[in-house]
Amino acid sequence: MKKVISIILLIVIVFVLSETNPGRSQYVEWITHEAMDQSSNILEKGILSLAGEKVFDMGTTEKDYFIFSVYKTDFSEIGLVAGHQHRYL
Repeated sequence: MKKVISIILLIVIVFVLSETNPGRSQYVEWITHEAMDQSSNILEKGILSLAGEKVFDMGTTEKDYFIFSVYKTDFSEIGLVAGHQHRYL
């Protein structure tokens, strides 16, 4: 009986983790808002609000492991000089 309960609990945990795993668009939206919050310049905030999501989307790679995803944002991959890396689980 304990084995059955353990298996059911494991299945429930895996299901919850897979359902709450954020998608790429959610990550891009999150990192855009984080960058805007960390910006101290109104010009930077304006540029991020206009083009931030597109730039972050172009520089982001995703590895999906079903119950979690690893996102890597690297601006050097899209030709920007400053390489900024950010990881999100």
